[in-house]
Amino acid sequence: MTIAEPSVTNESAVKTNAWEIDDRYAQRLTPQIALCLRSIMARGDFLTVEFDGTQFITQLLDVNSRGAHFIFDLGSTQRGNRELVLAGELTFRSQPSGIRTRFVTGRAVAMTFEGRPAFEAPFPELLHYVQRREYYRVDTPMFDAFIASGANDAGVAFQFELQDLSLGGVALRARDADFGSLTPGTIWNDVRLQVGGLGAVMVDLEIVAPRQVVTPTGERRAVLGCRFLDLKGYAGRVLQRAITQLEMHRKERAARI
Repeated sequence: MTIAEPSVTNESAVKTNAWEIDDRYAQRLTPQIALCLRSIMARGDFLTVEFDGTQFITQLLDVNSRGAHFIFDLGSTQRGNRELVLAGELTFRSQPSGIRTRFVTGRAVAMTFEGRPAFEAPFPELLHYVQRREYYRVDTPMFDAFIASGANDAGVAFQFELQDLSLGGVALRARDADFGSLTPGTIWNDVRLQVGGLGAVMVDLEIVAPRQVVTPTGERRAVLGCRFLDLKGYAGRVLQRAITQLEMHRKERAARI
């Protein structure tokens, strides 16, 4: 999959922000780094990889915590791909979004992943990861009943999986990539959120950040970033319990890795 042309890195592109060297945001343990990388991969986030004055956009394809390495996609030009494997150091930064990431790895090697060319690189010794959000946000499980269902203004029913959850809003995962073209500001009233075994709450949602993403298998999907409108007390308490449970489960999984 080609994403973007490589380009010469300019001064502003490599400017180091304060959070990128702040120990409060540093992850050093292999399980912590693996969880951060898996979260980036699950969201389909784009990363900029910088090396020897060049950069291109890529996505993570696989994360191997036991082997302490990750696999990422090729760039769009043969020249950029050839130069990357010659570079002794690679700097990865997440694209601007609510969650910012920066890490530096050693040399990458060319390999084949699921029948197509890719790169493999070792885990970084240090990964800076910061959520610049008003509300703490957690990823929701893929194999549990975290579902949003309702109907739009035309009366057409919809049902989406929740990708992540906070007291400020949710990200909804849609199999139809066309949902990524929805107009920001669209409001859906009386949406039913099923939050695992804690039951369901009714909320009103405003779509603020619709986007199309490409999965590791090359499928186009949509992710809808939504915010809650006037979240009621009962709904807020149920969602807070769900967020607390998800965070506890995440920490338990990290301890077992």
